[in-house]
Amino acid sequence: MEEPQSRISVSCAEGRSPDLEDLCEAMFIEGARVLGYAYDAPIPLESQDKILQAASMLAEKLAVLVAIKGEIDNETEIGN
Repeated sequence: MEEPQSRISVSCAEGRSPDLEDLCEAMFIEGARVLGYAYDAPIPLESQDKILQAASMLAEKLAVLVAIKGEIDNETEIGN
C-alpha cells in the first residue's frame, strides 16, 4: 500500500484562499491525527464524535469572539 501524499487543496494550489470545504477537511484530518489515526485509516465512530464535539466547541468560541468584535466595532463607530 502506498503512503498517502501530502495534498494541497485545489483552491490553495491555484493561489486562492482555502474554501470552507478545504478547512473542514483539514480540521478533520488533523483531529484524527491527534487522536492517533493515520490519514487513510478507518476512524471509529467514537473518535469521529470527539472530532465533532471539538468542532462544535470551536464554533461556540468563535461565535463569542465575533460577537465581541461586533460590540467593539459598534462602540468605535459610536465614539467617532
